[in-house]
Amino acid sequence: MKKIRSISCRLIMIMALYACMQLPFTLAHAAVSARDGGTQAMPLISLISELEGKFDVRFNYNTHLLEGKTITLKNSTTFKAGNIETVMNHYISPLGLVCKKIGEKFFVVKSENATGSEMKIAAVSPLPVVQQGVKGTVKDSAGHVLPGVTVRLKGASRAAVSDKDGNFSMENVNDGDVLIFSLIGYGPVEYTISGQQFFQVVMRELSTALDQVVVTALGVKRAEKALGYAVQRVKGSAVQTVKGVDMATSLTGQVAGLVIKNSTEFNAKPTIELRGEGALLVIDGVPYGNMTLRDVPSDDIESIDVLKGPTASALYGSRASGGVILITTKKGSGEGLAVNINSNTMVQSGFLSLPKVQSSYARGQNGKIDNDYVWGPKLDAGNTARDWNPETKQFENNRPLNSVGKNNLKNFMQMGLITNNNINVSQSGKYGSFRASLNHIFNKGQFPNTKLNMFNFTLGGELKASDKFTLEGHMGVSRRTAPQIWGTGYGNQGYIYQLTMWTGPEYDIRQYRDYWKTPNQTQNWMYTNWYDNPYLIAYEKLNGIQESTVNASLTANYKFTSDLSLLIRLGYDVYNNKETKRNPTANIYSTRGGWNARGLYSISDAFGWSTNNDVMLSYNKKVRDWSFDAMAGATLYYYVDESLYASTKNGLTSPTFYSIYASVDPAIVQPGYSSRQVNSLYGRAAIGWKNAVFLDVTGRNDWNSAQSKKQRDYFYPSVGTSVVMSEFMKMPAFVDMWKLRGSWATFKTPAGVYTLNRLYNTTASAWNTLNSASYPRTMLGSPDILPSSMRTWEVGTAAYLFKKRLSVDVAYFNKYYYNQQKRVAISSASGFDSTYINTGETTVRKGVEVSLSGSIIKQKGFEWISAVNWSTQHVYYKDLDPVYSPKKPWVQPGARNDIYTDNYWLRDGSGNIIHNNGMPVLSNYEQVFGYTDPKFSFGFINTFIFGNFTAGINIDGRVGGVMYNYIYDKMWDSGTNPESDNEFRYDEVVNGKKNYVGNGVKVISGEVAFDNFGNIISDTRQYAPNDKGISYQAYAQSFRGGDRGVQNKTFVKVREVSLGYRFPAAMLAKSGIKNASVSLTAQNLFLFTNFKYSDPDVDNENLNSPSQRMVGLNIRVGF
Repeated sequence: MKKIRSISCRLIMIMALYACMQLPFTLAHAAVSARDGGTQAMPLISLISELEGKFDVRFNYNTHLLEGKTITLKNSTTFKAGNIETVMNHYISPLGLVCKKIGEKFFVVKSENATGSEMKIAAVSPLPVVQQGVKGTVKDSAGHVLPGVTVRLKGASRAAVSDKDGNFSMENVNDGDVLIFSLIGYGPVEYTISGQQFFQVVMRELSTALDQVVVTALGVKRAEKALGYAVQRVKGSAVQTVKGVDMATSLTGQVAGLVIKNSTEFNAKPTIELRGEGALLVIDGVPYGNMTLRDVPSDDIESIDVLKGPTASALYGSRASGGVILITTKKGSGEGLAVNINSNTMVQSGFLSLPKVQSSYARGQNGKIDNDYVWGPKLDAGNTARDWNPETKQFENNRPLNSVGKNNLKNFMQMGLITNNNINVSQSGKYGSFRASLNHIFNKGQFPNTKLNMFNFTLGGELKASDKFTLEGHMGVSRRTAPQIWGTGYGNQGYIYQLTMWTGPEYDIRQYRDYWKTPNQTQNWMYTNWYDNPYLIAYEKLNGIQESTVNASLTANYKFTSDLSLLIRLGYDVYNNKETKRNPTANIYSTRGGWNARGLYSISDAFGWSTNNDVMLSYNKKVRDWSFDAMAGATLYYYVDESLYASTKNGLTSPTFYSIYASVDPAIVQPGYSSRQVNSLYGRAAIGWKNAVFLDVTGRNDWNSAQSKKQRDYFYPSVGTSVVMSEFMKMPAFVDMWKLRGSWATFKTPAGVYTLNRLYNTTASAWNTLNSASYPRTMLGSPDILPSSMRTWEVGTAAYLFKKRLSVDVAYFNKYYYNQQKRVAISSASGFDSTYINTGETTVRKGVEVSLSGSIIKQKGFEWISAVNWSTQHVYYKDLDPVYSPKKPWVQPGARNDIYTDNYWLRDGSGNIIHNNGMPVLSNYEQVFGYTDPKFSFGFINTFIFGNFTAGINIDGRVGGVMYNYIYDKMWDSGTNPESDNEFRYDEVVNGKKNYVGNGVKVISGEVAFDNFGNIISDTRQYAPNDKGISYQAYAQSFRGGDRGVQNKTFVKVREVSLGYRFPAAMLAKSGIKNASVSLTAQNLFLFTNFKYSDPDVDNENLNSPSQRMVGLNIRVGF
């Protein structure tokens, strides 16, 4: 490990030394650009554009004044940073123009002496001329007026807002003053006052600008039309109104190919999949190893760029094989100090999904009261039984059996609450900017004692030390605490398990809030086996968490010339997660999974950190029609994970002494440690022609410590191209831009840490007082295994239509997986039972993504902006391994690998269930019931703007796919399924009739033979209608599973809805408030699905908690 680190440090030092050695030559080349004799005719505007790009300066001028003007430039002329004004005046004075530098900008205007013989510069005198006032109109690029545009005087606190007709006015401005025009969704515009009193400003929409700039790999900003891969941007404002616990929830449906599976469980993070795989999270150019989207407050986000293509993420290496979610955080913007507050509060208002149970029968079996199952006696029929009295806290005879607990689950739950509050302060000026943000989220869960507190503090800033050197820094601190996160899933701690699956409606849960009969000894509860009082679980069987994350980055950028720059970026994050579990001594569910009947306390402490450090040298040059862009860099990535688990053994010495010290026997202690280092060298070369044809080539080589020395380094190449076809072909009038793109890349994924090593176990005092070490008979290390590999390509097209009112993007991708690492069984003669190999089985993931967005309706005072995202992707077998691939008929080249199989109920040729002695017969073989992946997923995002009102509605869903509905199927076994409350059950329990006859047939003669896969070889069976009467309970408990438990998981969800009002600036003018708005908000408003009793959004049913509808209010104020 030390050797790897030493090599990486040397590589970085060599690159830095090389850059320093090149510095004098680079500067000399920039200062001396003399040409041989001769002259060159050049449009004046082109010269100014070239000077702006070369020296990073800005010119202000009237385009009409310079149109058609050409200068004759001597080839011997040399422009330097210090002589721009002098040399420019030499060439433009004959044109009746003068150039004057005022502050940081150059102004080109008419000179007082148009002949140029004696040029006077009074027209650009830095002494201001006081104006009475200016007026104007703001429009978009299509000529529509823009209301609500903020017009601010740069360097001052004065501002105005355009009215409903796009008109604005401002008094007491001077020549040379700069007005800044800003509006959400549009690029900012700066306009310099130069004698005019009325002017028109045109603002371009960011979302549909043809030259839109997006953030790409390693934080590099590039024009979207130059990219050979799919990138989709989400503005930060899209996730800053309806603010829940997880910002990822608001991303659902916003990006084609990005599927977010939202859990209904308390404190559970959403699962994020990009093109079917996990995505790397990158914040301000740094790929952090220990952070999730939950660690980034939504109010801190400027934009989210999702890099989906192979070339897009190739420079990040194996961590980004599934793609990248790249977050750009907000920096200080505008002049002066700004304070913004964003508060959103939502409360639970009903459920989208809630388990239903029968309320006619008590706990027990075969119609009798018992301590298990819910197939007991009829309720509300005058029956009595020996049962528990929660008031006297003892069993009593002749207790009435009534359905007092029809709503036990609802009555046990509490109203959920989410508050998400943010306050941030920012300031910017000539020499930099800073921004500080404090965010707090409180989530009161729907079960007692579930409450989550999340604190986030972020601090960022930029220092412009000079025209050449900038320094950016960012720091974030995140902390989450919750006293109780337990109570979910199938198990003794699950509330759904307790209240809907295995206990009946003959008791009222609210009468058991006082859960102790004798504190720390006996529960107030009717059950003596299996189940604990849910209130005791909530307040005594605690599973608490304390999670902390700190991340920081520092980026230094030095421009040697306008073409050559060096970037050094240091990124670091550290986490500390602590989880405690405690079990009281009075728990009922002990040896069956309840930790320990004599009490238990355990603590798990996980600590880790990662560092990601980059050095990049970038060069870009534009020569006539050609553009060149190159980058070379190195990265060192290193992480450490440590853990320590400790638990009491065989109980607590004192019932309330929750500590490792309280262990009856010596405590169990299990430490853990893992680390990895990856050293990388990479580069990118891009070439463009006429701003229409682009070619991009990248390469990265990694040295990974987790691989053996022989396989430690591996190379990732990629290539991408983009061609703007509309530059070469005559397009219909409605086509603004149309481009084709394509890309190809390879990825390598190394083995997990220590996966390939031969490990040994240690045993303390194995031989009297001597310790021992031995190889476990489990996994044989495989030092020569290759990294798993993927080769991927994609093609796509994008277009802007109808004067940029509509944008369309379509992509097709293909990922080929080979050399996949797989753990397989081996002969026990080797001394081990398994090892890792590179299997010969290969698969292909194919997918299509479509996104459309635009302004559907745009009229005076009203606009409807909409986006549709659609995607589909599936994995297919390509090659099978002759030894290790499953020997199943559905595992074939070209077949999908997401099949759902299970044993099936035998049926005759007409589809009737076959019975034996009155019971349905389950096959010994498996059958395919469908595919687990959906046919497609979609998002439908809408914004309506009418005057000062804004409404938003986001709808998303997944169509197709099957899933086992555990709660629906298992309730047939327990006796709580509402469909079991029927005449057959009544007849059996009330009338004592056990003569239920299942629909189907029975075999009266003949036999059937199957092959190894369940295919019928021969069949001579003859059938007759089933006529055997049996117990309905026995039949219902048996006839479950197989296709009975599989359901279609299609759903459509109204994810978010908001209706907001923005207060007019005139109303706020005297209050000191710069902007203010109020919005009604809702999340998870409606769910449409045929999946019973559970929300299929989570993509896995395991007695999931009810899905909540949240409604609330958002208030935003800016000062």
